Amino acid sequence: MQDLRTIRLGDFVLNRAGGYLEDATGAERPLRPKSYRLLEVLCERRGTLVSKDDLILEVWPDVIVSDDSLAHCVSDIRRALGPQAAKLLRTMPRRGYMLAAESETASDARPVSKSGLGLAAGLVAGLLLVAPVVWWGTPHPAPDEAPGAAVTAVRQAEALLEGRDWRRRENNEQARRLLEQVVSEDPDNPGALAGLGLTYWLEVQHLAWGGGRREMQRALELVERSVASGGSDRSHRLLAEMRLLAPFQELRSPVDALASARAAVAIAPDDADNLAVLAQALALTGHPTDAVGVIEQALLKNPSPPDWHRQVAGLSYLLAGESARAAERFGPLYGAGTFANARWWPGWLFAASLAHAGRIDEAELVIRAARKQRPEHSVAAVAQSFDGFADEAGRALFLDGLRLAGLPG
Repeated sequence: MQDLRTIRLGDFVLNRAGGYLEDATGAERPLRPKSYRLLEVLCERRGTLVSKDDLILEVWPDVIVSDDSLAHCVSDIRRALGPQAAKLLRTMPRRGYMLAAESETASDARPVSKSGLGLAAGLVAGLLLVAPVVWWGTPHPAPDEAPGAAVTAVRQAEALLEGRDWRRRENNEQARRLLEQVVSEDPDNPGALAGLGLTYWLEVQHLAWGGGRREMQRALELVERSVASGGSDRSHRLLAEMRLLAPFQELRSPVDALASARAAVAIAPDDADNLAVLAQALALTGHPTDAVGVIEQALLKNPSPPDWHRQVAGLSYLLAGESARAAERFGPLYGAGTFANARWWPGWLFAASLAHAGRIDEAELVIRAARKQRPEHSVAAVAQSFDGFADEAGRALFLDGLRLAGLPG
């Protein structure tokens, strides 16, 4: 007789007695309570389509919620299931969701590493002003997505948004109009949802555009819907970036960022951008040694990496105690205008790296340049700009480097 206390899903087990999802290694995969309940309901009806209305009634029996709440939970489940999510959990556009029948889920997935899951919250808010230029990529039609006008419109929007240039706000608005039309006709189009979310994220990233909390919430909502609708590795990567670097503390979630970054890498392990985002998430959440290994993989895959890959490498090396290597990475990025433009934060990290590497005279020169061009004139002021290190040891290492370089405080 089947043990109803556990339900197998590919390489995963829903442990109903303990109230959690575990992977092939026996490690718990974090799920919020409502997300767990949603997965439980889908398990109870596996192999059959469950409408959105029925799911909402089961999971939120006494509360009125929108489809967005459901989409958030589906996104949470997909992140927990990683690359097997596409096989296990199916989105039926405009209708609902279906968990694959038990006979369909014979797993060929590899065991999942426990490393990096369930980490403490926190990150460097100072990096918000210069979030990495991680393009969400060319959207490819899903197997059940009909090619045509929608795909063409999404690709046109991609061309308009290429480079995330702050000077091209008109292009951002034009892309948004194209994508809003696609989403109005096909609410579950993952490429259009991710692209539309990116347009709002750019409103927040580019300070001159004036985006705020409302735009940030809208961006997250759309990208989470993209993930819930079976979005690609690019959707997961964009969500990781946003959850890691959101300028509003209540909207950040390093645990979610790590899960999304890991999902992106699991789906497309050879993509250097996926690896770089995962490395950044690890570095900012107190796992710099792991970050070093991951960013080095990214650098091997891309012989001519973009600047932000080098910045992540420098950050990872510094926090891992490899200050000489950090200085090597930050050095080529440093110039006379460093503290007068959007690259100011690598300047502080460069100074700390030089100081810890014993190159005090050079570090002092960097600090002098900073004090002429930046409003922060003390260690305490810099610490406020970089508020939120998940790991106190990493934060202390960075600030001690600035003191060694001659910054007061």
